[in-house]
Order: sequence, then C-alpha cells, then structure tokens
Amino acid sequence: MTPVTGSESDLRALCRRAGLDVLAHGNLNESRTAADAWRPVIAGHAVPTVAIRHDRPDLVAELNRQWHRLAIERSVIGPDGEFLINIAGHGCRPVWCDHWTQVRLTGLWDLAGVLGPRPGEPEFVTISLDGDNVLGATTEEYDVWLIAVHR
Repeated sequence: MTPVTGSESDLRALCRRAGLDVLAHGNLNESRTAADAWRPVIAGHAVPTVAIRHDRPDLVAELNRQWHRLAIERSVIGPDGEFLINIAGHGCRPVWCDHWTQVRLTGLWDLAGVLGPRPGEPEFVTISLDGDNVLGATTEEYDVWLIAVHR
C-alpha cells in the first residue's frame, strides 16, 4: 500500500482504489466526531461483533462479505447506499481529525484489501449518515475484528 500522507487528494485516490465514490469530505456529522466513532472500536474492553482469523485463506473476501452484511443489517449503509468513513492515517491529523468522507460503494469495491497497511489488515470506521450506527474494522494480533455499535 502507498504510504499515507493525509492530503485530501491522497484520500480521494485511496477511496477510488477501494471502490468508493467520494461524494463529500469535511465536517459532515455534527452528532458524532470521528474520534467518538473510533473510541468503542479501539477500546481495550472492545468485544468484536465478528472476528476473522488472519490465517484464513479467503481473509480479504470474507472480511468484505462480513463488513457488508453487518453494514446492511446495522443500517450503516443508508437506503441510498451512502455512508461516512474515516480511514486510519487519513483524517486524523490535527486539522483533519473530525472529518468524515461521505461515500457510496461502486460495483467493484474492496475495503479490506485496500484500507489498511496491507491487504487483510483493515483500519477504518464507518457510520450511518445520521451518526447513530458505527461499524469499525481493526486488526488485532490473531484476528481482524468488525465491531458494530449503536448509539
């Protein structure tokens, strides 16, 4: 993966590689900051909604499948297909920290293969447009965790 620089143009390019149409970027949700959404995902006491072992041969495909299933079930993806995303390393510099990127999945998307330091090591958090539903992906020692939280 290309090193993260934090610029908006780099973020847009990363989103395109992951199969996301970027609709907007900035302070898009006044009810929940990116830091607030990350907090329950990376907390020491966090419990995964789904845990997928690193040694699984179809790791990236299974992560994408499970993320999408949970995003639909937990209403992270809205009826129009839109949601907000904050990608670790993008959006967490001092002036960017509470910024979200409003996106929609394209026909060919791969969040788990692109949005992390290596394929199968995703580090991102997504929320519904209203900020009520959070779904984060974080890589742990032996597993990748998907953590769903409702406000």
